[in-house]
Amino acid sequence: MKTRAFIISLFMIVLAPVVLAADSLRALQSLKDARTLDVSAKQFEPASVQDRPVVVAFFASWCPPCTNEFDEMAKVQAAIGDRPVTFIGINLFEAWGGEKDPARMARFIARTTPQFALIEGSPEISAAFGTIERIPTMVVFGSDGRETWRFVHERGAVKTHATAEEIMQALQ
Repeated sequence: MKTRAFIISLFMIVLAPVVLAADSLRALQSLKDARTLDVSAKQFEPASVQDRPVVVAFFASWCPPCTNEFDEMAKVQAAIGDRPVTFIGINLFEAWGGEKDPARMARFIARTTPQFALIEGSPEISAAFGTIERIPTMVVFGSDGRETWRFVHERGAVKTHATAEEIMQALQ
């Protein structure tokens, strides 16, 4: 019994961080073939997620808290200036509850004016990030590619989106 407890403890201390780091790297690597949305102000460059902090926001144009989260991301971008941080919006669940609506997406873009690449989500990307089931979901990675922080909007929660302060803290 002591041997089993020792092995489990060893895994938790030594091997679990390696597994988690591999999962984090897998998440960022899943973006290498991602398609930039036509409405995106910036083209997505896969190299932009290497050796620098990355902030990933999963969103849909019909999601009110996603609008707020994009506003918070804009505050962070303004605060950090030229610091090398990559921000990415991944459009997920856009057709949930019906068809995609280009006019709705155009209104969302006009409202939020994201200054970062917006890419098309997919089941593969969702799975690589731990199967994203709710939006907004935000994941922050350090320059080493390891996940440092995650926010998931839970059903019925008072807190609906990540704040600029939380994002800044996760980037430090």
